[in-house]
Amino acid sequence: MLQALPGTPFSFAVIPALQYGKVPDVAPWLEPLYLDMLCPFPLPTTPAAAIIYLHGGGWSAGERSEAMYPWLNPLLAAHGFITVSVTYRLSGQATFPAQIHDVKAAVRWLRANAEQYHIDPERIGVWGDSAGGHLAALLGLTADIAILEGNCGSPEYSSRIQAVVTRSAPYNFLSTGGLMINDASSPVTQLFGGTVNEHKDHMRLASPLFHVSSGAPPFQIVHGTLDETVPFEQAEQFVTALEAAGNGIEFLPIQNVYHNLCANELQPWSDKPWEELGWRALAFFQQHLRPEVKDSVKDSVIV
Repeated sequence: MLQALPGTPFSFAVIPALQYGKVPDVAPWLEPLYLDMLCPFPLPTTPAAAIIYLHGGGWSAGERSEAMYPWLNPLLAAHGFITVSVTYRLSGQATFPAQIHDVKAAVRWLRANAEQYHIDPERIGVWGDSAGGHLAALLGLTADIAILEGNCGSPEYSSRIQAVVTRSAPYNFLSTGGLMINDASSPVTQLFGGTVNEHKDHMRLASPLFHVSSGAPPFQIVHGTLDETVPFEQAEQFVTALEAAGNGIEFLPIQNVYHNLCANELQPWSDKPWEELGWRALAFFQQHLRPEVKDSVKDSVIV
């Protein structure tokens, strides 16, 4: 069944629960890894760029269905992108690097099945919020690093990404602050199975900041100046490192907002700022993955 957003150029169809990989050597109910796909209708005449959405939730919660908020994957699909949202293992199921292994398997699966789903394998982007933003950044900077690739599927294909959007993401797990890296109950210690003193090498491996080099894909980085969970300074340091390496960046610091990018830290994530940021992400992805599109959406942005 086709769905649509008012005033957008495409309808879109939902293809749910496509298996993109399997986790080896675990209980059978943990083996399959699934993604949901949104395909624009009618399909563009040439293969379409694809965008992966990675949900947040402190690596311990959340699900791929969160991508169905109108200003996430539906907004992009309604403008000609093929979009997917993926299930990745949570920290209660497996510690790092399982999460990035799963995400990279999803990218490789898209390339392996590009012809079937009308995807351009040279135009794949990723976006994510909070924990999902961390995985998106790490994915964008660690293409083909063997220790982070895993063995969940499609090993003959690359996990390289061409554009990245991160929002409220952590970039350095060795930094002190809101992440509480030495608190046994924090999401970070649950992700790694211990504190920074016990897993310093793994935390460094998982930190996007330490993977910055020249030749990175373009980034759009969104962060609130009052973020109580991931200090704003982490975003500033990450931006500085990317710029110093000569990479393309769009930095969107949002004044006087918290981790949820709202002025009220208790306000739901689904409120107005996220719709506005969806349009901003769309403009970014159109610029870098669909440059043939003439009708820019940038004038619609009000952030």
